[in-house]
Amino acid sequence: MLQPELIVYNGNLITLDRRRPRASAMAIGGERILDVGNDEQILRLATGDTQRLDLNGQTVTPGFIDSHIHLYAYGEHLLRNADLVGCRDIDEILSRLSELARRSEGWIQGHGFDQDKLAERRFPTRQDLDRVSRHRPIIISRICGHAVVVNSAALAVVTPAERLAGDEDGGLYTENAVAAFYRRIPPLSESQAEQAVLAAARVALKTGITSVQTLLDTPEQMAAYARLRRKGKLPIRVIGMPPYAAVEQLHRHGINSGFGDDWLRFGACKLFSDGSLGARTALLAEPYHDQPDTRGLRIYPPDELKRMARDAQLKGFGLAIHAIGDQAVRETIDAIEFALAGDSNEQHRHRIEHASVCPPDCIQRMAAMKIVVTCQPQFVTSDTWTSQRLGPARSPWAYPFATMRASGVPIALSSDCPVEKLDAFACLHSAIARHEWSPGETLLPEQAIAAYCLGSAYAAHVEDRVGSLEPGKLADFVVLSGDPTRLPAEQIPSLRAVRVFVAGRAVPQPP
Repeated sequence: MLQPELIVYNGNLITLDRRRPRASAMAIGGERILDVGNDEQILRLATGDTQRLDLNGQTVTPGFIDSHIHLYAYGEHLLRNADLVGCRDIDEILSRLSELARRSEGWIQGHGFDQDKLAERRFPTRQDLDRVSRHRPIIISRICGHAVVVNSAALAVVTPAERLAGDEDGGLYTENAVAAFYRRIPPLSESQAEQAVLAAARVALKTGITSVQTLLDTPEQMAAYARLRRKGKLPIRVIGMPPYAAVEQLHRHGINSGFGDDWLRFGACKLFSDGSLGARTALLAEPYHDQPDTRGLRIYPPDELKRMARDAQLKGFGLAIHAIGDQAVRETIDAIEFALAGDSNEQHRHRIEHASVCPPDCIQRMAAMKIVVTCQPQFVTSDTWTSQRLGPARSPWAYPFATMRASGVPIALSSDCPVEKLDAFACLHSAIARHEWSPGETLLPEQAIAAYCLGSAYAAHVEDRVGSLEPGKLADFVVLSGDPTRLPAEQIPSLRAVRVFVAGRAVPQPP
């Protein structure tokens, strides 16, 4: 056994180890946990060179693992986008864009508005954005990322042949149609890309998020993580989830899910089944309650989704399929079942991203196949219009975390940042304190922590490395200012990560 380099003791350790759920001390050697137990047992292992950290009763949890995030995109947003979250009307959107325009050149970008929370109760239009500039291209994205509005200059740089269906007059485009505009935006330089990753990682670490499972939009994004890894500067563990379009090329180069190391590796491949509830592009079995002329948008015909799912599995990739509406969830379960062809999903860990509207029949099938669901608790508290979209009959099906868990569906927690704030305590709070239309779907604090740590690790096939405080696992842990299992739910957002450790080393915390 290695000699411990660090011993933390006199603490309240929430280990998530069923054999020892609570402990007071832990010994760390190299990058791993050597032993966990009581103070007397662990301090006995100390040598003259062992550093000792008296926790003075503070609570320790495993490092939090965000199982669905857009880390690179968030970092890019921090570097060069106007933050439109919380805008109360269209004039405020235009004001924030104008402020960015005064200190930047080229494209003017913004993200985070919610048309249902604007005073006008509508999307901004091309004409609105032209008030900021008619000469510089402008693109703003809704909080969900599934809808954008562009100005006249942005329309002019994208040829009619490149544009997919959209509202050209109003400048509103959704789903796949947005890509033509983003392809025209110059990418970050290598140096800027690394700065973006580091900026986003610093935000993650601030609340104790030590690992992320991030969506990859372009090869350049994985390249930025790889450069930082080679330089020894990647501060958090990253699992990159490539789009299905990249699977064939990755397969030809011998890369599949799990390729990499403990700091950087490839995860499941991403597919889309539908859009978002906020943009009314999530695919429902019956029409939207507040817009009866639509049921949403199907991205792929069911047979095509099945074909892609099986193809990805045969090439060694797990599946991470975005499905929000109940009909999209059903078709996604069908696709996963087709891909499995009788195999156990405990081997493949195919997952559904979101499963926001999930009726009992879907939950039963997911539980039977052990399909992982990556949940976003902050959607519950942000999407205050959910009951309007679904109506009283379907609202109880929205975000049924407790029912999923009780039925045997493996669940993991995430933020989907930049859709929601990258904040571990906001995520936990939303899982524990629910909206009035679904109070029975709250998780207990211990359940939420388990889903955010061990559940997220399981979703990515790394539960043997991270997710709990057990001997042999990587020493990623967080010292908290309070015990989230004993605090009233309303106090959880005020928790702080007093110290954060990744691979047994303390991470400098910003003031």
